[in-house]
Amino acid sequence: MAEGDRQTTRFFTPRRVLLQLLGFSVGLALLIWVIKSAAANGQWQKVFQADPKLVIALISFSLLSSILNGSTFWITVQPIKRLQFWHMQWLNLAGNMLNYAPIRLGAISRVMYHLRVDGLTLLQITAWFGMIFYVLMLGVGSCVLATLARPSIDWIWAAMVVGQMILGGFLTRFFVGHPLIVKHGRGIDRMLSEHRPLWGAMILRLADIGAFTGRMAVALMILDITLPYSNIIILALVAFLAQLAPFARVGFRESCVWLVAARLGESSGGIGDNVPWEQLALIESAGEAIIFIPGGAIALLWYRKRWRESSKPTGGD
Repeated sequence: MAEGDRQTTRFFTPRRVLLQLLGFSVGLALLIWVIKSAAANGQWQKVFQADPKLVIALISFSLLSSILNGSTFWITVQPIKRLQFWHMQWLNLAGNMLNYAPIRLGAISRVMYHLRVDGLTLLQITAWFGMIFYVLMLGVGSCVLATLARPSIDWIWAAMVVGQMILGGFLTRFFVGHPLIVKHGRGIDRMLSEHRPLWGAMILRLADIGAFTGRMAVALMILDITLPYSNIIILALVAFLAQLAPFARVGFRESCVWLVAARLGESSGGIGDNVPWEQLALIESAGEAIIFIPGGAIALLWYRKRWRESSKPTGGD
C-alpha cells in the first residue's frame, strides 16, 4: 500500500471529521449572518453598475494571488525535490477549491498527493509546510508592526517591512545551522539555508499580501468607500489570516473582515454607520472564489489523472 493511502485513515478519524463538520456548521452560520445583513443593508446598485475594469481588476488580483501562492510552494521545495512549476499551480488550485468543502481538504489533498505521487516523506512535507507557514507569519508580522509604528504608507513604511524580513531571514539562516536541525531536519536545513528558496519565498509572500491588498482596495472602490491606506492593508491582512482557519473556508473570513472593517470605519471619522461593510467582505471573498472554484474543479481532473497514474511513489518529475 502506498504511503498516501496509509495516511488516509489518519486524516479521516471520526473525531477529526466531527470537528471539521462542527467548524463548517459554525462557518456556514456566520456566512448566512453576513449575507442576510448584506441583503438588508447593502447598496447593490453599486455592485450591478460596477465599472467592468474594476471587476476585471478584482479577478486579476485573485489570479495573481493564486499564482504567487503556487510559486511559493514550488520554490521552497526545490532543495529536497525537483517538482514541476505548473504541477504546483494545478495542485494549489485544487487544494484551495477543496477548502470550500464541509471537511477542509486542501492541506490533506496536498499531503496525500506529495506522499503518493512525488514520493516525499511525511517528515519532509511537515518541514516544508512549516517553512512556508514561518515565512507567511514573518511577512504578516512585518506588515503589522510597520503599520502600527508608521500608519502612513510610504517609503519609510516599506523600508521597515523589508528590514524586518531581511533580519528574519538572516536569523533563520543562523539558527538552521544547528547540528540537530541538520541531522534530523530531512532537508529543512537546505530549504532555509539556501538563498533562492528562503528569499524567494519572502518576496513571493510579500507580493501575495500586496495582491490581497489590491483586491481589497478594488472591492472598496466598487462600493465607493474611502479608507486610509493603512486600514486597507489591515483589512487585507485580516482576510489573509482568516483564510487559514482550520475549519471551513467560508464564514470565518467574511465575518472577520466585516467586523474589523466596521471598527476601522468608526475610528476613521467621516464614515457613517450605514456603510455596507458586510457587502465589502462578500465582494472581496467572491473575487477569490471566482478563481478557485471553477479553476479548482478543472484542476481536480488533473489531480485525479496524476493520482491514478501513481500506483506507487514515482519520485516526481
